Amino acid sequence: MRLGIFGGTFNPIHVGHLRAAEEVREALGLDRVVFVPSAIPPHKELADGVDAGLRLAMVRGSIAGNDAFEVSSFEVDRPGPSYSVHTIEHYRGVTGSTPYFVLGQDAFNEIATWHMAPRLFRLAHFAVMTRPGAPRHPLEKILPQGAPPFVERDARHVNEHGNEIVYVEVTRYEVSSSMIRSLVRGGKSIRYLVTDAVRDIINAERIYQ
Repeated sequence: MRLGIFGGTFNPIHVGHLRAAEEVREALGLDRVVFVPSAIPPHKELADGVDAGLRLAMVRGSIAGNDAFEVSSFEVDRPGPSYSVHTIEHYRGVTGSTPYFVLGQDAFNEIATWHMAPRLFRLAHFAVMTRPGAPRHPLEKILPQGAPPFVERDARHVNEHGNEIVYVEVTRYEVSSSMIRSLVRGGKSIRYLVTDAVRDIINAERIYQ
C-alpha cells in the first residue's frame, strides 16, 4: 500500500487542495490519499471556530467520486490537539507500510517546531508540495536537531531508515481558505473555488458569515 496522508484544517477545503493531492498521487504512484482534518490544530488558531464535524463533511463531499481519495476522522475523534506524529503512527499500524506525509513547502520549512519532529522522519516519507517560484531552503536548515541525516539520491533525499523526502511541484492556484472565508463574509461568490458540496454546506450552515 502506497499511502499519502494529507492533513490540515481544511477550513474550508478548496480546489487547490484537491488538485495538489491529485498531482502528488499521480507523481508518486500512490494507491490512496487520506485527507485528515485536524480537530484542534496545535500551530494556529482555528479561524471562525468551525466545528470539526462540518469541516469533515466538507472534505467528504469534495472527494466523493474519486476512488483514490478518502477522508479520516482519526484526529477529530481524538481528544486534545491534533499531532501528526500520532496520525502517522496510526496509519503505519493499520497499513503495515510507511506512508507519505503530504504537506506544503511553507509548512515543511517550520517542521522543526512540530511535536516530536525528529521522530516524524523515522516514521514517514515526506512529499513536499512546491510551486513555481516558491523559495526552497536547504534541507540542513529545515531538519530538526536529532532527525536522522539524509543523503541525496536521484533528486530524492533518503535516510538510514529508508525514508525519503521528495519534492513535487504542483500547479499554482491563487486560492486559499482565508480568501474563501473573506469572500463569504463579503457576500461574494465562491463558485469554482470550492466544490458544490462545500458551497452547499457553507450556505446551509451559514458558516463564515
